[in-house]
Amino acid sequence: MPQIKRIWISVLAAVIIFAAHGVASATDNFARVKLPKGVSLEIPKNWVVLSGNQRITLDSAVESGLDLSGIKQEDSELPLAANYYDDKGNTLGIMNVRYYPQLELTQADAQSAKTQDVRELDAAMKENMVTSMKAFNMTVTSWSGTRKSVINGITVFLTEYQRKSLKGNGDFKVRLVRVLAADKSFTLTVSYHEAASFLLKPITDRIINSLTLEGVKKVSSTETVSKNGITQGGSVMAQLYGEQWSLVLILSFLLTWGVGLAPPLLIRF
Repeated sequence: MPQIKRIWISVLAAVIIFAAHGVASATDNFARVKLPKGVSLEIPKNWVVLSGNQRITLDSAVESGLDLSGIKQEDSELPLAANYYDDKGNTLGIMNVRYYPQLELTQADAQSAKTQDVRELDAAMKENMVTSMKAFNMTVTSWSGTRKSVINGITVFLTEYQRKSLKGNGDFKVRLVRVLAADKSFTLTVSYHEAASFLLKPITDRIINSLTLEGVKKVSSTETVSKNGITQGGSVMAQLYGEQWSLVLILSFLLTWGVGLAPPLLIRF
């Protein structure tokens, strides 16, 4: 018995040391990015941030596609876009932030939004998202809806849905975090391949929950996004075969364009 006890003590000590090391290392894996208009958030250091030239080129491609399809566009600005690639170059994670400077609705308006207002916003966003994705031969496979939430004191409208992977190998799970703050209004879009849920869901949760807006106080009742259990999606790499990164990036831009298509005045404040 004493020998077994010593073994378990050694094992426990090793676990504690490993856990402590893991926590220490984890704090170095994210970097806080400060954006214009007082917005900031954390992204993993191994996510690749697109250059200004790449953002303009891909943004122009989406704008042109929507224009040729006769879909109305809302003026917007794209200060940040980043992707996560596996070792084979497959795109597993996508995130970007897009501003909508011409909106007049404020945080006070968002806070006063009623259940019916959120339902109308959700219906408009779904219709416009499905329509805009059809222009690029894309498909929304499921729509979980929109809910009002609070992140670090910021009242947001969180929309969740799934869309087909460009190569047809499973779905991408997408979350849109829309913040109404007059000329500082923006949408954070975060998505990941369902096969990578085990790894990327907690990472994307952290990205969303790291969101801050200057002038908005963090309160003790702040909610965090998605505390549900994580479902393992099987082998991450085996299910993915050469996702075309350029098309994936274009799609990521399309998603935030689609959010801007929903008429903001549908929310009856």
